[in-house]
Amino acid sequence: MKCAYCSKEIEPGTGIMFVRKSGQIRYYCSNRCYRLDVLHKKKHKEVAIARESAAKASAEAQQSSKA
Repeated sequence: MKCAYCSKEIEPGTGIMFVRKSGQIRYYCSNRCYRLDVLHKKKHKEVAIARESAAKASAEAQQSSKA
């Protein structure tokens, strides 16, 4: 089965199963995916964009410190 948040394959016997009041079952590969999806209600695309911008900012900071 796949993670409901990041779509990574989950090995049997691992991960988190979350059951909503409506009866919908969602599986997560890690506590991180569970927290971001259920507790913080962040979409995977938003997190990916935030990571990219953080990586660009750190790369620019490293380049400016070298110069």
